[in-house]
Amino acid sequence: METITAAVARHGFERPAAPALADDRFRLSWGQTAAWMDATAGWLSTQGFARGRPIVAWLPNCVEWNLLRFACERGGHPFIPVPASQGMRELTAILESTGPALLISKGQFRGRDYAAECAEIRGRLEQPPERLTLPEERLPSLEGPRPEPAAALGLGEMVHALATSGSEGIPKIAHYTGEAASRRAEAQIEILDLRPEDTFLVLSHGAGPARPAWLGAPMIGASIVTMPIFSTERALELIESEGPSLVCATPAQLAMLAPGLDGVGTASVRIWYTSGAVMPASLAEELETATGAPVVSTYGGADFGGWACALPADPPEVRRRTVGKPRGGTEFRLVDADGADVPKGETGHLIGRGPCCAGGYLGAAGHDSWIDGWFQTGDLARLDDQGNYSIIGRMKNVIVRGGEKVIPVEIETLLRTHLDIDQVAVVPVPDPILGERVCACVVPKTGRTVELEPLRRYLLDQGFAYYKVPERLIILEALPTVGDKVDQRNLAEMAASLAAEGQALGDG
Repeated sequence: METITAAVARHGFERPAAPALADDRFRLSWGQTAAWMDATAGWLSTQGFARGRPIVAWLPNCVEWNLLRFACERGGHPFIPVPASQGMRELTAILESTGPALLISKGQFRGRDYAAECAEIRGRLEQPPERLTLPEERLPSLEGPRPEPAAALGLGEMVHALATSGSEGIPKIAHYTGEAASRRAEAQIEILDLRPEDTFLVLSHGAGPARPAWLGAPMIGASIVTMPIFSTERALELIESEGPSLVCATPAQLAMLAPGLDGVGTASVRIWYTSGAVMPASLAEELETATGAPVVSTYGGADFGGWACALPADPPEVRRRTVGKPRGGTEFRLVDADGADVPKGETGHLIGRGPCCAGGYLGAAGHDSWIDGWFQTGDLARLDDQGNYSIIGRMKNVIVRGGEKVIPVEIETLLRTHLDIDQVAVVPVPDPILGERVCACVVPKTGRTVELEPLRRYLLDQGFAYYKVPERLIILEALPTVGDKVDQRNLAEMAASLAAEGQALGDG
């Protein structure tokens, strides 16, 4: 089994002119990528950092994100990426949990002073990491002696660690061995039929929807185009100009792209690859009908590593309404509150294990997620007769209204089909009698209005039970996010505060 950095070196030797990495500033071939990896790994060796100490990079979705990952692993340092969208609170927690040798960031990005924020955070830490601020208009020139092959992290060592978004609290930081990463890469290559001539357009950075670009692309030698600042208009331009074969994006990003695809050439797209939230079946159908390319919706968190997805060739109902079967050696079970297996067709708590899973956690958070060798996902799911899993919702996100249980994702999935709604999230608001009531937080489409009673009728006409229908409605200009996900904790706090002030409409 080959490590990903060994694969990068191989592509640099065998296919030096083949395209490797690009964003709106830089384009590198595999030869240039491999040379930069070696030079920067050599530079790291001159800094006096102990081998095995991690390096944290707080960056947008850019070329440097991938280059630094390769260089760190090549030089013997696990790489911990942190999206630029994360706040100082989350970054501080990550630094305290991991004790990195080096913290890398931009100086300024989108009007935010990352250098100043890093300085402030370092001032709070007992053992602050060294700092590297990346230039904006050129790649950093970090030169050092070519490292020995033994310096690179091996299959049995921690090669990177991934932090959760922190949407439910302090981020968990799960670490992965080289073997876990390579196993998943090999499975992705087979499942998605990845080829060296493929181009990945990565609209959401990190290791969520970008997981096949993070692992499979460098292993097979495909090229990766990243987008530091997401916008619908620019993403549509890149689809036409770059001719990607795989587009990696969150369901929310795909929903924003879908209306504009009629005027864009999409013949190159083989797969729309998504994860991070439940993919509405109506959106998958819209994309597939408009472009002829299948949607592959995947399941598996950054703190878990096990995963499931449908195959591109699976029937539409499987691709659109399930996350398919476990992949890469992953095993799943559905259990009840007592840990007993539940029958097919019934909802249970999804637990899993397998060779692609996290090897452990840095810091205190996450260790209690494993019980008797099984990862407790916290997700509710069902298994059909063909062995495909459907994700129903989060156990923690279940709203209990007067003893009746309401699963928000069920409501959200249907409300996304409403002609007047752009984005929606459903959260609980406290109630002195029923305990909790259902609140819909809605971002209307431009020029449209959304009112509570018509919204309730819309759901009741779809056959929803009365207790599942929202009794509160909050209109927002945008949903709060952490990373690429809706910040459920922040949103629930906001909804509870507005409801207490009488600003959440309707009494149900």
